[in-house]
Amino acid sequence: MSTELDKLTALTLEKNIPLTATIELTRRCPCRCAHCYLPETQGRKKIAAGKELGAAEWNGVFKQLAESGCLFLVFTGGEPLLRPDFAKICAHAGALNFAIRVFTTGFGLTDGLLRKLAETNVSSFELSLYGRKEIHDAITRRPGSFETALSAAKKLKAGGFKVKLKMPLMKSNCGQTGYLMRLCARHGFRYGFDPVIAPANDGLKETLKLRPSAASLERIFRDPRLNGPMMAQLKAGAVYEDFFCGAGKSAFSVDPYGGLYPCLQIPVPLGNLKKTPFLRLWKNSPWLKKWRGSKLSDLKQCAACRYASVCSRCPGISLLEEDDIMAPNKSACRFAKISHSFARQGRAIKG
Repeated sequence: MSTELDKLTALTLEKNIPLTATIELTRRCPCRCAHCYLPETQGRKKIAAGKELGAAEWNGVFKQLAESGCLFLVFTGGEPLLRPDFAKICAHAGALNFAIRVFTTGFGLTDGLLRKLAETNVSSFELSLYGRKEIHDAITRRPGSFETALSAAKKLKAGGFKVKLKMPLMKSNCGQTGYLMRLCARHGFRYGFDPVIAPANDGLKETLKLRPSAASLERIFRDPRLNGPMMAQLKAGAVYEDFFCGAGKSAFSVDPYGGLYPCLQIPVPLGNLKKTPFLRLWKNSPWLKKWRGSKLSDLKQCAACRYASVCSRCPGISLLEEDDIMAPNKSACRFAKISHSFARQGRAIKG
């Protein structure tokens, strides 16, 4: 482990200390993104907005998480800024000294909210931008969403927040990587590209049709501006020496209604924080105990794979795509082969 964060991650994995929480504040969203994994945004599942935890309830959850050793919170949705009590929720978390990131579409950001957030522990915002205006709006299925996202990013940057623009890679926007990098350079934003499109959490796999071809991904990897960051992202799983990632070990997620899960991509219910204290679920969940005891040898098809050393298999994608959390998945296999190929050519940059 070369960095302090790697050392912290290793320690929390070893001790099962819940370091990072992804908090879904709502599943309401103004967009209907073609690749979204939430069935609620596609109209396949009703949004129970009236059952969302209130700010006071979230404060109680945050206190439990702080007592358990949690340090990092990621607020996401849906669109978290749609909540009228969003600033209050951030203030509660900030009072407990959490480091806070926010994932947003930009909808719901007002000058008043921006001023309130400047007084909290929110350090950075991450917004998805899928390419130029016409491509972005086509993917979000929301006219004007490009202007909203870019305007919000500029306001947040001017307000002193770190801003990152992220682009999930799909067939329709693989040619937009250069545009996003130039845009970010012009405005001082960070950027990132995600080569994994996930199945929906209700099992629907229509989104897999949006994945770019292997040839398209290889062309992107050959761009010297992208090779290092992309390789580092794909190899991020290397910090998890047992090949299973930190879900349910040092990371977890909580849905808008208090439901606890190993992570957003592993929709296995562990209990509800409105009924059972966090630490009781974290320490005593039968599913978590079994998961934490899993070993590389349990991955029957992966253990002896020649690409294992450069593979970033996501267990959640395996569960959603292959209905088996221990199975390989097509995305991981594809990226491992690409990564291995570039490593052999001496082009890979260590993560």
